[in-house]
Amino acid sequence: MHLHGVHFRQVAEDGMLGPMRDTILSYPDEPTEIAFVVDNPCKGLFRCHMVGHAASDMTTWINVTWSAQ
Repeated sequence: MHLHGVHFRQVAEDGMLGPMRDTILSYPDEPTEIAFVVDNPCKGLFRCHMVGHAASDMTTWINVTWSAQ
């Protein structure tokens, strides 16, 4: 899966963060946790990087926003 406009790190089961990336391999029924800093609020295109999958609607938009804490 590819998230446009945002770089992220995969969160391992032990809580360790993987390398910075914008694409990750995911499998059906296997949740994948990612962590990223929202320093560029936007509407992000989230899609499969395989053209055939993206063309068959494996694509969505997400709102990337931040809130003050």
